[in-house]
Amino acid sequence: MGPNDPANDDERLDELGRRIDAAREHIQEAKPRREPPGRVNVIYRLSMEFVAAVFVGFGLGWGFGKLTGWMLAGILLGAGLGIATAFYTVVRAMRQLNADADDSKGK
Repeated sequence: MGPNDPANDDERLDELGRRIDAAREHIQEAKPRREPPGRVNVIYRLSMEFVAAVFVGFGLGWGFGKLTGWMLAGILLGAGLGIATAFYTVVRAMRQLNADADDSKGK
């Protein structure tokens, strides 16, 4: 029975599989739990996303108004789209934060 024996290969593969499983369990145990972000961080993040979306929409509307000569319509349209996008972004972020909080409570 040499080193190229198929029975020896099966034993070596089984041993390797056990070692990999043990290493995976060790990694799962050693992985630190991620704490949910603090309230101030969440409020700051959401407010900055809201303000940024409004300003981007306003800027795009202003640019559209400059290009077409419809300044008032462009600014109103851009500001409206910016506000709508801001609300969508905040709602999406809150859903993600709630899902993360539920996941951390479930574990």
